[in-house]
Amino acid sequence: MKPIKEDRRVRMTKLILRDSLLELMKKKSINKITPTEICRQADINRNTFYSHYSSPYDLLMQIENALYEEIRQSIEQSLKAENISALLQEICQSIVKNGELCRIMFSDHGDKDFLKRIIYIAHDKSIAEWKSFTRHSDTEQLELLYTFTANGSVAIIQDWVQTGMKTPPGEIARFIEKASNHGLEAFLSPR
Repeated sequence: MKPIKEDRRVRMTKLILRDSLLELMKKKSINKITPTEICRQADINRNTFYSHYSSPYDLLMQIENALYEEIRQSIEQSLKAENISALLQEICQSIVKNGELCRIMFSDHGDKDFLKRIIYIAHDKSIAEWKSFTRHSDTEQLELLYTFTANGSVAIIQDWVQTGMKTPPGEIARFIEKASNHGLEAFLSPR
């Protein structure tokens, strides 16, 4: 079954609502934004808002899902390389490409778990690569290590985005990989 193509006016309305929400999120948290504020910012009536979204959270979730899908597809297309470094670099380059959106999404006013969701794209590849380093790997320990590494990566990327992404994406990716690998050596080396 072929998906129904959206009318140009509907796409424009959704874009205006999206931009209005993001503009409001520069000043306040999503949990403090009402549909009325979004409609006032967009100069659109509430019925129009509710014909597309059930709440500001619904609108935010659709923005996040679109960005997540764009980053995921970009990563999958570049996964010809067989290492985590290339994956991290692709994540950082996708963030730069969507810089203004990411600055808002990764700010204190955004969804705290969204960046983690992006970082977890690398989960399976990371665990597989770590298992290949040693025969004596404990899957439970590797999962804990991934959680530790992912949270550190989130903090680094969040800081990088909020300070204007002055460091090139490749350098940030190499730093994360180097810091992660150095910390993981004790756990991954043969016993």
